[in-house]
Amino acid sequence: MFRHGRFSEITVAGADLSDFCNSADLSIDVDTADTTTFQQTWKTALTGAAGGKVELKGDYDPTETTGPADVLSALIGADPFAVTVYPGGNVQGQGSRAFNAILTNYGESSPVGGVVTFSASLMVTGAVTFDTVA
Repeated sequence: MFRHGRFSEITVAGADLSDFCNSADLSIDVDTADTTTFQQTWKTALTGAAGGKVELKGDYDPTETTGPADVLSALIGADPFAVTVYPGGNVQGQGSRAFNAILTNYGESSPVGGVVTFSASLMVTGAVTFDTVA
């Protein structure tokens, strides 16, 4: 069954950032090694290692000690930390994606006439566990 994105939730290093995020994009990529030989009409390949990343975007809130500015800036240069993404919300029957990550980019944007926002890139380290919320 389809699910609206407004139900999404995300926790980073134990902090629930759901109230601040308006976009959480998880992508998984798999390395490949080309094995195509002469005179072939179709390419062939071997599967390599999988990796992933999460791109977060949302609204900056300096008044919250548990908000994205405090939580994410504390992770700059830190050891891997736990992340859980709930694309359809943290409710029974919906999916969860759990993994460890490192922060590779953190930014803040202050446009004239607009809302101050943040963005962060988290690189997955190790496997992503795909599960269903019980």
